[in-house]
Amino acid sequence: MDGWWSGTWLRPTAIALALASIALVIVNGALTLRIQNAQAVLTQRQQFINQAVQVSRVAQLLVQTIAKTALATKDDALTALLERHGVRLQPGAPAEGAPPEAPK
Repeated sequence: MDGWWSGTWLRPTAIALALASIALVIVNGALTLRIQNAQAVLTQRQQFINQAVQVSRVAQLLVQTIAKTALATKDDALTALLERHGVRLQPGAPAEGAPPEAPK
């Protein structure tokens, strides 16, 4: 029974398949580590973006409050400071985000 079924090809084929599977396991592990690192970086960037949005909202509220105070106290120095930084004060105008007044 020489030839195809004799088993002479079986051992080298099994060794080659075992080595290939080990190589694939190593590649899979390396790719998994790389993906985890990329996900960590992406998570940090997303957290930074979320925090920037929150800080922006706080800054906007702070400027609105300062502007209302400047109008209420008629503080010319504070009004000039706000206008120097691009904040235009309009007496009697509703604050941004305030609900519209009901008709009388």
